[in-house]
Amino acid sequence: MSHDDEVKRILSSVTTSGYLKSRESNTVEFKEAFNKNSTPKYAKTMAAYANNRGGYIIFGVKDNPREIIGLKNNNFENLNQEQFTDAINSLFAPAIEWECGMLTIQMTVKQVSGTCGESETKVVENKIGWIYAAESEQKPIIAQKADSGEKIAIGDVYYRYRARSEKIKFAEINRIIEERIAKEREKLLRLFEVIRKSETANLGIVNYSNGKITTPYGVDVAIERKLVRQVIRRAKFIKEGSFNETEGIPVIKVTGNIDLAEEVRVPEIDPDKGYPYIQKDLSEKLGISSQDLYALVFYYKMKEAKRYSIGITTSRAGKPNFKFSEFALQFLQAKLAELKGNEAEFNKIRTAYKNRNKLEDTTHD
Repeated sequence: MSHDDEVKRILSSVTTSGYLKSRESNTVEFKEAFNKNSTPKYAKTMAAYANNRGGYIIFGVKDNPREIIGLKNNNFENLNQEQFTDAINSLFAPAIEWECGMLTIQMTVKQVSGTCGESETKVVENKIGWIYAAESEQKPIIAQKADSGEKIAIGDVYYRYRARSEKIKFAEINRIIEERIAKEREKLLRLFEVIRKSETANLGIVNYSNGKITTPYGVDVAIERKLVRQVIRRAKFIKEGSFNETEGIPVIKVTGNIDLAEEVRVPEIDPDKGYPYIQKDLSEKLGISSQDLYALVFYYKMKEAKRYSIGITTSRAGKPNFKFSEFALQFLQAKLAELKGNEAEFNKIRTAYKNRNKLEDTTHD
């Protein structure tokens, strides 16, 4: 049922005197008119609804006696929803999910006219406005700003009791806490069910905060935290059905390339800010010769990756000069740390750089 239909249902049943049978309740509150200055009052009611099961504020209805009178101006029709949202969410958090709308209620009214007291029937159209506050998924909704007019204090939690929005009592706040615990338990059970259905018996648990893997055999394996961060940053989820496990072999399900040289999209930025280093700067910061720097840049194809470098044309011949990013500095620092004590590997890189022209000639032949 739509919100319009629900509001119509609430307002459809009337007595022979023309008064509404529906009363204010846990989910319904009537207001004669909408006034922007009363936003804190509406926000308190909406927070109370959100902490319970949701509910409606219906505008254009008198509460005593309960009578449809319709909206007499365009205040509700001209409601700026963005500003209203900002106003209520400045008072309460987490954000209250709400909707609003307008509808027309047709009513048959008997009017006495003439000197003889004759009565006639007339159809009257009344404009009705409504605001619906949904039940929150993140209870409780809490006041984060005070309002003296509505006697709202920071930290207040409101709840809908029958036809009143009041500060929450122990029984209701306790129920909210228990419901949150039950939801968390349900999420865990769903996770366990996914694991069970994966038909993988030998699973370990990775603790990303300390880099430890707890295996099914009670032996903890530690992984360097830097590598864990790389895995988190680069790893991709395995598609269902794409992984086959050899029975009896413990496995870690990780996919994706965590090589730091992987190409990634880099946004357009100011070259002087995003690529602050020329090759001379890099060699000085790294404490290596210019030739060794040239060899590393060539070997790891850093001039081909926008993540690391950008070509700047400064000469008349149009030959680009390269500037390098902070990523390039970090990458080279990591590579030099790996090459420390491995002079043979570094010489291999130097040799590849020296023979680059021969390699190009061979390729062209």
